[in-house]
Amino acid sequence: MREISTYEMLDVIFDNIDHVVFVTNVDGLDLKILHINDTFETFGVDKEFLSSDPYLFFKMVIHPDDKRMLIRSFINSINKKKPIDFDFRIIKPNEHIYWLYGKFIPVIGADGVVTHMVGLSADVTQRKEEELRLNNLYKVQGDVVKMLAHDLRTPISGVKILAESFLRSNKKQLAVTDINRIVSNCQETLMLMEDLLSYIQTDVDYIQLHITEFIVEERIHFVTESFSAETAKKQITVHVPHTQTLFSLDSLRFSQILTNLMSNAIKFSNPGGTIRIYLETTDRGLTINISDQGIGIDEEVLPFVFDVFTSSKRPGTQGEKSTGLGLSISKRLIELHKGTIDVVSKENEGTIVQLFFPNS
Repeated sequence: MREISTYEMLDVIFDNIDHVVFVTNVDGLDLKILHINDTFETFGVDKEFLSSDPYLFFKMVIHPDDKRMLIRSFINSINKKKPIDFDFRIIKPNEHIYWLYGKFIPVIGADGVVTHMVGLSADVTQRKEEELRLNNLYKVQGDVVKMLAHDLRTPISGVKILAESFLRSNKKQLAVTDINRIVSNCQETLMLMEDLLSYIQTDVDYIQLHITEFIVEERIHFVTESFSAETAKKQITVHVPHTQTLFSLDSLRFSQILTNLMSNAIKFSNPGGTIRIYLETTDRGLTINISDQGIGIDEEVLPFVFDVFTSSKRPGTQGEKSTGLGLSISKRLIELHKGTIDVVSKENEGTIVQLFFPNS
């Protein structure tokens, strides 16, 4: 019976484990994969492609945001002569993103010099997605606690103070001004609760879109007409498109996005101002612009307008309350449609919010 060599034995072992195992040289200018086991399919490419041109594999398959980290880990493992663990992403031919666990293990020769690098890799997409889901859940919980502790406390405390004051007095009924203050505080509380519930709903992974085809302009008209009392009060003129554009979106979420953006445009417009909504369709998708001539946004806080509890939160031109969640919620809903939102603004000159929804 022929004796099995050590290399053949290692091949049998490596080819029957779940991890990808590969061996490379350590010449960064002429990197070669010297051996890889049969679990290479984890990378989503064939063995010949992987072995013949590691640089092309690196360019085409490794996620762009993780390339620098991988290079740094490889170099650090050589310099420190120690194994290094990391997580990274790959983009398979189906364009889906997968998370992999990786490990570089330097092979040190008798002279103390690193001669080869052993790499280990395994698909950990399910584990990583669960980690990200839990981290997101903790973030949402923290944001909710923060809002409950700060923003909701003020209007509720206001109602409590008025009620206690009435109980201590000998009055038979509340003054009209006190009743109006209670109503105002209750309205503020309800607005905060609605925005908070929307934020929680849109910041979880299991939200489902119901995509249907509808005339976009009809939905725009419906939303803008729902603000007729607010625009009349501030004598704001609203220009809407009168074309008819069929497009596929979640109509309920689209209305929610428009409602948030119209509310902001009215809130931060000066009396007698103008709000314009116009749209354009191309082969790429649908673009909608909502512009106002309001107070604009300071350039220092503009980069943070999509942050939850943003520092750009402020009252409207007539003291209207703001939760600071509207743009964050809208951004999340637009991203669920694979779209984008951009804000261009100049203080005291106005704001343009541009939405883009790609063709499905």
